[in-house]
Amino acid sequence: MTTPLSELQAQLRDINVKLGEARIAEKRALLDAVKDQAQALGITQDELLVAAGFKKGKRSPARAKYYDPDSGKKWSGRGPKPKWLQDKNPDDYLVDHNRPEPQTWWPGE
Repeated sequence: MTTPLSELQAQLRDINVKLGEARIAEKRALLDAVKDQAQALGITQDELLVAAGFKKGKRSPARAKYYDPDSGKKWSGRGPKPKWLQDKNPDDYLVDHNRPEPQTWWPGE
């Protein structure tokens, strides 16, 4: 004898409810384990969000591409051209990243 359609649908509903409850319980257990491990290792909430891809990490400033030896000012090549580089050939002020950056010296320092 076959089971009526309404009984099968009721059973399916019950199984779906149990499946949803099991997923919630498993998810909660996993999140608790992650929380405990993160606290044990000293991992912050921001670090977890960055690692999971939900938040972007802090970017460091762009590396200087041009350097003015007279004033010690630098420019990354992004944004508007600085006044010290106006009417000058930018290639003359390129930074060589293979050698150490020159240190400016100001009297009184």
